Amino acid sequence: MKKAYVDLPDGAQIHYVTEGEGEPLLLFHQAPLCWEEWAGVIPLLSPHFRVIAPDMIGHGNSDDPPHECAMADFTRYTLQFMDAMGLDRAILAGNHSGAALAMSIAVNHPQRVKRVVLSVEMLASPQMIAAFLEKLKGKPLSRELPMTENGSFLAEAWERYRALTPTGSLATRFRAFVIGQAARQRPYDAHHAVLHWMAEEDQFAKLRCPVLVFGAENDLFFKQELLDAAPSRVPGCRTVVIRDAGALSAIEQPQALGAAILAFAQGA
Repeated sequence: MKKAYVDLPDGAQIHYVTEGEGEPLLLFHQAPLCWEEWAGVIPLLSPHFRVIAPDMIGHGNSDDPPHECAMADFTRYTLQFMDAMGLDRAILAGNHSGAALAMSIAVNHPQRVKRVVLSVEMLASPQMIAAFLEKLKGKPLSRELPMTENGSFLAEAWERYRALTPTGSLATRFRAFVIGQAARQRPYDAHHAVLHWMAEEDQFAKLRCPVLVFGAENDLFFKQELLDAAPSRVPGCRTVVIRDAGALSAIEQPQALGAAILAFAQGA
């Protein structure tokens, strides 16, 4: 894998990893993680595609934005990244907030997207997201937990990551935990932007390109009925369940997720 940076028009630098040649396939990570979420999937796709996994603005090794981003800002930065990479059109895939980014580009700039792969959270209705936001009131995100002298905030954050991957190995949880705790030093991440954007209206129903939705069976947002109803909301939508995986499915089950993305990207 090759690591590199591109310069955006406002001077911000976006870090990315790439491997392979041919048709471009972009992989978008979830907040507060980075491209490393896809490290186990990239080698499965790169023999067939030019795989590119950027760090979203404000995440990983990319620069911080000058202010907290709304979904439109994340979308704009990513389109500028695609322009800088010479990508007129690409296959997009994302998990959680990375899936929201992929969906935003596909909905608002359909000419830039050939196919899109999304995680099951993108099927949640605005009402479901609004209810989730209500639950978050008074309960800070893991990266927002106040630090304590005895380090108890780290134990609480560790338990939060257990919920993300209830059947994952300790190594899997630790990998995401370390990245997530390092992200505490960043001023913003994508969580709030994504949730408020999804609460506005049904974004999923606006999709017009071929869509694959994957549902990790232990994901907090997984509901079989949401997957079953997806083709009625977007005709031709395909779905797949990733077994024995939660919100960190790309780390937990890279072979299964990679195989599903590859088959869909190849038009199978």
